[in-house]
Amino acid sequence: MHIEYANHSTSNNENLYKEKPKILIVDDIDMNVEILDNMLSEEGYETLCALNVRDALELIRKTKPSLILSDLSMPEIDGLEFCRMLKNNPKTRDIPFVFITVLNSGEEKERAFQAGAVDYIPKPFEAVEVIMRVRNQLSGYHMRQNMADYNRMMHAMVEEQKKELEQGQINILRALAGILGRRDAGMERHLENVGYNCRMFAQALQFLPEYGDEISDEFIEGIETAAKLYDIGSLAVPVQFGSRHEDFRERAAPYKEQCSREGARILQEMGIEHQNGCLLTMAINIAEYHCAQWDGTGYPAAKGKAIPLEARIAALVRDYDRLSAGTDGREALSADAVAQTLDEGSGTVYDPEMVDVFHKIQKQMRKDRM
Repeated sequence: MHIEYANHSTSNNENLYKEKPKILIVDDIDMNVEILDNMLSEEGYETLCALNVRDALELIRKTKPSLILSDLSMPEIDGLEFCRMLKNNPKTRDIPFVFITVLNSGEEKERAFQAGAVDYIPKPFEAVEVIMRVRNQLSGYHMRQNMADYNRMMHAMVEEQKKELEQGQINILRALAGILGRRDAGMERHLENVGYNCRMFAQALQFLPEYGDEISDEFIEGIETAAKLYDIGSLAVPVQFGSRHEDFRERAAPYKEQCSREGARILQEMGIEHQNGCLLTMAINIAEYHCAQWDGTGYPAAKGKAIPLEARIAALVRDYDRLSAGTDGREALSADAVAQTLDEGSGTVYDPEMVDVFHKIQKQMRKDRM
């Protein structure tokens, strides 16, 4: 017996939904399918009919139904297996599944619900009961769909607001880096080199197992801007704490402490309620810990890997650029002399593992001056 899809006029039920709900009926007895088809079609629902699970799966591939009514006992693939198949598929697991069967025992009912069914319609069919159970399930399904749509919309709005906030932070941090760069001749290029080289160095570290979990693509994007603000605290440091043009490795401890403390404070105050943002957090860590040393003798007195990763990267790259370019009143050193100086600080000033990796990519570092 061939059952055509129903195409009846709409009823009041249909107005509840954006489109006519599609109900899939699956039963190996064509008489049962015909009875349910007639009941539901008279209520204005569109029916899809199949006499076995394989045909039902083919119908589902073509169009997603809003509800499935399936017999429990069928040859080849029974209703329980059919239900499990759909519930294990992310594309179909949310479709309400209702068994149409004679459930004579509590054990049978338990197996049906454990498989993922939400209800059952007993045989022989009572029109009022069938329609009421179908309405209840469709109502719940569409309510869940609407809630899911609402949640997706709210998530998209939150993500958009987050992006706008992050872009605002990026713009502010870049502006601050620009102010730092314009204070002294050569400082702007120095900060550009530090940002570029930190990004390149982080990319190299990302391939190593010990850093792969910490260094994400977001980390790499952020450190290029965040590293340029390592010296932001110098804007608020009084002159009596020492000149910024003293040898960068010989500066007095009070200057380092004040510069680090003020740098973190400036960045925290510009967006303290948004510190969960990756970029701002990185900038704060770099400003606060760029004078910390691997052996704990710097400021703050953090030691080893207790020093934030981004600060360890920025400190090494910063000193490399200063040594290479001859800032702070020093003559520029040769590549070999720079490597030797960094080696001398390995394990005391710098993370020794990072120094080893840095040497491997040192020739790729940018150190040109304008």
